[in-house]
Amino acid sequence: MGFIHWPTLNLVLTVVGAGFILSIQSLYYIKVFFDEYHLPPSYLKIVQILFLVWNAVNDPMMGYMQDLGCCGMKWIMDRRKVVLYAGPVFAASFLLFWFPWSTSVGWLTALHLLVSLFIYDTLLTLVLSAYCGLCVENSRNHQDRVRVIVYGEIFTIIAGLLIYPLETMPHTNEHYWLFQTCCVGVACVSAALMAYSGYHLKVERPVNEDHQLEKFQEGETVVEKKEDTWRNALQVSWQVAKEPRFICLVGAQFFRILRFMANENFLIVFTESLLVNNGFFEKNSGTLGLFYILARSCGSILFLVLWAPTNRFGTQAVIQSLNILSIFNVIFVLYAGMDNITAVAIFIILENAISRCGWQGFYIVVAGEVVDTDMKQNNRKTPFSTIIFTLKALFNKPADQLAPVLVLSLFLEQGGYPQLTVPCQNFYEENFSNSTLPFNSTSIETTTLSGLPSAQQCTNYNHWMFLALAIFPAICAIGESIFVAFDQYWRRHVKGKTGHLGDD
Repeated sequence: MGFIHWPTLNLVLTVVGAGFILSIQSLYYIKVFFDEYHLPPSYLKIVQILFLVWNAVNDPMMGYMQDLGCCGMKWIMDRRKVVLYAGPVFAASFLLFWFPWSTSVGWLTALHLLVSLFIYDTLLTLVLSAYCGLCVENSRNHQDRVRVIVYGEIFTIIAGLLIYPLETMPHTNEHYWLFQTCCVGVACVSAALMAYSGYHLKVERPVNEDHQLEKFQEGETVVEKKEDTWRNALQVSWQVAKEPRFICLVGAQFFRILRFMANENFLIVFTESLLVNNGFFEKNSGTLGLFYILARSCGSILFLVLWAPTNRFGTQAVIQSLNILSIFNVIFVLYAGMDNITAVAIFIILENAISRCGWQGFYIVVAGEVVDTDMKQNNRKTPFSTIIFTLKALFNKPADQLAPVLVLSLFLEQGGYPQLTVPCQNFYEENFSNSTLPFNSTSIETTTLSGLPSAQQCTNYNHWMFLALAIFPAICAIGESIFVAFDQYWRRHVKGKTGHLGDD
C-alpha cells in the first residue's frame, strides 16, 4: 500500500487512456494515409499547414473556456467533468483515421485527413489541457509533480506494448481489417479508463492566500468583476507571453516536440529503409516488433532512472545532460556511416530513448514552476494553469505539423520518398535474395533490374533517409539547449530577487 499513491494513480489513468490512442495515432497515421489510402505528399503539406492554423485557434480558446468561462458551458470549467464527459468522445474521434473515405481520389483522402485531425486534436486539447491543469493544481511541490510524471511514464511503457501485435500482424491490404479491429478495441479501453478516472477524481484547486489577505487588509470584498471576459483573456495572455521563463519554456519544448514527432512519425519509415531493406530485420517478424517496443519504451525507462537525479539537480540540468549525450550519439553514427547497420540500429534506439525521455514530463514540471511564478508575480487569486498550458500549446503545437513537413521537404523528398519506397523495397529484396555477399549500399550491382529502380536511385534514397535520421535531431537538440540555458539563467535571476520563486 505504501508504494502506491492512489490519488496520483487515479489521476494518471486519464493520460493512460489517452496514451494508448496517442501511441498508435502518431506512429501509424502518416504510414496508413500514404501506404493504404495513397495520399499524395503535396496534399499532406497542405493539410498540415491548414491544421497548423486551426491549432493556433483551438488551444488558447480551450484554455480561456476552462479558466475564465468564456463560453456558456459552465461544466467545461470543471476539469473533472471534462475528463469524464469529453474523454470517451476523444477516444471515439481516434477511429476517424482508420476507416478510409477514398483510396484513389487524392483530394478526398486529404479532406478525410484534415477533418480527422481537426476533430481529434480539438478533443485532445480539451482533455489533456484539463489533465495538465490537474497535474499542477493537485500537486503542490516539485516532488509531487515529478511523481505524477513518473507514474505516467510507467504506464507509457505498458502502452508501448501495443506496437508488438500491431507490427507483427500481416500488413497487406487484404488484412488491413485486423488493424482496424485492434484500433476499435483500443478506443473502447481508452474511453473506459478516462471515464473511470473522471468519475473518481478529487479536485483541490489551490488559492493564492496572499491575494486574499491583500483584499482583506484593503477592506475590499472579494467579488469577481463583470468585465469583458475575452478582453480579460487577452490581457492575461499578454502578461504570460512576455514573461522570460515562459518564452524559454516555449522555445525549448518547441524544439523537443519537433524532434519527438519526427522520430514518432518516421520511426517505421527509417527502420524499414535502413534496417529491414538491408536484411538486419525481417519484415513483420517478432524481432522487428520487439525493436519497435524497445525504441518506444527506452525513453520512459530512462526517465524512471533519472527520477532521483531530477529531484536532486532539477529538470533543466537533466535536459542539458541528455542533449549533450544526443550530440555524441549523432557524431557516433555519422562516423560509423549508413552502411554500418548495427551502428544505425543502436543510434535509433538511443535517439528515440533520449528524445522521448520526459519530452512532456520534464516540461510539465517546468510549466508548473511558470504557473507558480505567474500566480505570485501577478497576484492572482487562483492559478491560471490551463491558460498557461494552452497558451504554451499555441506556440508549441505547430511543431507537431512542422516536423513531418520539414523532414519531408529538407530530406526525404530529395531522395524520392515516398515514390521510391515500394520499388526500392522490391529492389533490395531481389538483390538480397540473389546475393551471397554482405548486403550494403556498395555491394549492389549498378545494373537496373527489370521494372525496378537503379542501384544509384536506391542508394541516394537511403542516403537522404540517413541524413534525416541523424542531422535533424542534432539541430533540434542544439536549439533546445540554447533555450534551456537561458531558462537556467532566468530561474536563478528570479530566485535571487524573490528568494523563493523558481525553486524546485
